[in-house]
Amino acid sequence: MNRIPNNKKIIFILSALCCLLMVAVNIYQQKTWRGMDVILFMGQSNVSGAGGDASQAPELTEGAGYEYRAVTDPDNLHVLTEPFGQNENRGALDDTDILERNGSMVTAFVNAYYEKTGVPVVAISASRGSSSLNGWLNSGRKEEAADRLNAAKECLKKEKIRARHIYMVWFQGEADANLETPGDEYQTMLRQLVDDMEEQGVEDCFLIQLGPDLTDLTRHQEIMDAQLQICEENEDIVLVSTLPAELTGADMKDEGGIHFTQKALNLIGEDAGKNAGEYVKEHGAEKESQ
Repeated sequence: MNRIPNNKKIIFILSALCCLLMVAVNIYQQKTWRGMDVILFMGQSNVSGAGGDASQAPELTEGAGYEYRAVTDPDNLHVLTEPFGQNENRGALDDTDILERNGSMVTAFVNAYYEKTGVPVVAISASRGSSSLNGWLNSGRKEEAADRLNAAKECLKKEKIRARHIYMVWFQGEADANLETPGDEYQTMLRQLVDDMEEQGVEDCFLIQLGPDLTDLTRHQEIMDAQLQICEENEDIVLVSTLPAELTGADMKDEGGIHFTQKALNLIGEDAGKNAGEYVKEHGAEKESQ
């Protein structure tokens, strides 16, 4: 029986160890040099996922995304799972009294974004059901969102992961439609909110257009129009999906036509993530170099 000489065994073992080390170094370099994109998910109940069903959410693409849990585990990143943000209730962004977070659009968004960019996402839950823009500006919500973002940046710094880009996703409007907020006032307040978040490091706002109230098709229209206009007039407020305006009653969980089913949230998240990813591919490099 032929035996492998000891020196050849040693060389083989060392070669295998070198290969494993190179793989580990490559993973580390991808995280530290290339970095990850940090995205705040902000808005009201359809961001929180009040109508969803986590069992029907898509599986996360391996390596595509992580959740930063500012409330329950601020020292670590977690592989993204649904229901996203389930226990991330605190202060002005605590909506446990009005809804249950069952499953969100975030995993679908992250999968599509990663497919377009090849860059992992660190997702931060920062939503509050039934929240108006006035409430975001004057009730401590933007401050709580900023605190979560800054804590995430500290966590990434500790882990030696570079925050390549920082964005916010905005999906909201039902509350302002119910309050009959004038369209021009809505735009002024949204502009102020984005300005305030940009002071915290956010580069762009990815806006998902509000859908219609299926019980009264005129109720949401002024806010929907205002959202389109502000995206047309501001380069840093980017329209990434109008899909909610195209969905029907079959896509709603409640008779009032406010909360989307998980299937609809998956479609909205995929559409918004794909378009956000396309935008980042086109404009991200120039912003990264600034």
